[in-house]
Amino acid sequence: MNPSTNTKKNYLYNVICELVTTLIPLITTPYVTRILGRGGMGSYQYVLTIASYFVLFANFGVKAYGNRCIAQAKDNPDERSRVFSGIFSQQLMLSAVVSVLYLGYALAFGGEYRVIFAVFGINMLSAMLEITWLYWGMESFRPVAFSTIAVKVAVAVGIFLLVREEDDLWIYALLCSLGVIAVQLYLWCGVHRFVRFVRVPFAEIRRHFLPCLALLIPMISPTLFRSMDKLMLESMSGAEAVGLYGAAEQLQTCMLGFITGLGTVMLPRVSHLLAQGREEDAHAYIGDSMQFEAFIGSIFTFGIAAASSVFVPYYYGEAFSEAAILTTVLSPTILMIAVADVVRAQYVIPHKRDRIFIVSVIVGAACNLACNAVCIPWFSSVHETLGMTADAAAALGSLPGTLLAELSVIAVQYLYLRRELPYKTYFRTCAIFPIAGLLMFIAARGVKVLCMEVLSVTSPLLVLAAEVAVGAVVYLGITGGWYYRFRRETLNKLIRK
Repeated sequence: MNPSTNTKKNYLYNVICELVTTLIPLITTPYVTRILGRGGMGSYQYVLTIASYFVLFANFGVKAYGNRCIAQAKDNPDERSRVFSGIFSQQLMLSAVVSVLYLGYALAFGGEYRVIFAVFGINMLSAMLEITWLYWGMESFRPVAFSTIAVKVAVAVGIFLLVREEDDLWIYALLCSLGVIAVQLYLWCGVHRFVRFVRVPFAEIRRHFLPCLALLIPMISPTLFRSMDKLMLESMSGAEAVGLYGAAEQLQTCMLGFITGLGTVMLPRVSHLLAQGREEDAHAYIGDSMQFEAFIGSIFTFGIAAASSVFVPYYYGEAFSEAAILTTVLSPTILMIAVADVVRAQYVIPHKRDRIFIVSVIVGAACNLACNAVCIPWFSSVHETLGMTADAAAALGSLPGTLLAELSVIAVQYLYLRRELPYKTYFRTCAIFPIAGLLMFIAARGVKVLCMEVLSVTSPLLVLAAEVAVGAVVYLGITGGWYYRFRRETLNKLIRK
């Protein structure tokens, strides 16, 4: 199969998966937020954040490392089996140790959240069985995509049938956790197609430890700053502030799946090219991906910011109306993460430049921690001046640190790689997208004012439809016209790829 065709198909599988897994939460969330309320959603987000950290340490960077190693050994079945056996053995041992630590933490510090902590113990078992990295490394994305879709649909049905009142928070958490492990159990049924288990000495298992440790930080980094926000919000303000923050974050998280999905597909492709010594081909992918990610990222960034004031109260319910401003302020992180993810997945990890991650995450975490320590209590103290509740103001105070942290990741990558990657070229070819996005934002907000204040339209759906229609025409008209006029060859190339 032609590599570009294979990449296109794999990305298509990922897009279909992300589209369905995005639509399903969009359907279930309005129901869940109205049943569980701010406090219930905040409690869920808080415990999930802590449990997710334990899961990340249980996986110990294996998703990125295993993906890369399997891709490099893709053409050698014996070596591939040996690599898989060594990496999975390490994963099994480490996840068992982390599971014991998780149990101890839940018993010692669970408090009022102890039942939810117990339910999320299923996620620790799922971490032991995690093998999506094998499928990704083999560039076999179809089984992962379609099993995920089937499980998401089943979980959604269960939520509507079983989550009926505020005390059903544990049922909601249980359904979500069972969905995670069900995917892994299905994927195990197809392992024999790619590898067989072989006995490897402990010394060979141990050699995977340091490379995985180096990649643990990049696995944590995409969610580290927002997780830190939630933990600090819960300790400084309470579960309701976390619930508002989580509502604002969810839209960004859904959209980011389309962005990071390309990185997941491209990492094994670029790693395989480098293993074959095809450095120039690998570099060509980065420039194309940067344009594609900037195109998608700008749509989501400015589109969500434009629609949030109407969409958020209608979607989540009036209890979450204050999350609208949080959604708008948080939206630029989509474009920031899009840019950083291209460099991360298609240059840094395939080239084993893991130190860049360590530095960027440390700098970002320090910025976020310092900003949160100052801004969360200050914003909360002036909530009356801001015209917000104390919880909403505290959540708003956590956002400057998040924006600064995500920006610092890009800055660190640039400082390390400015002589290796053509950043000026990236800027020149991608600048049109945020410009078009800003004009789309202005046009969509103008339509909202026209509809609500001039034409007195009262239906949120009609206002949203008008915003989306006008925004799409403006964005696609500007970007399409620019590419057709100045970069027609590049446009044809991107479409073929």
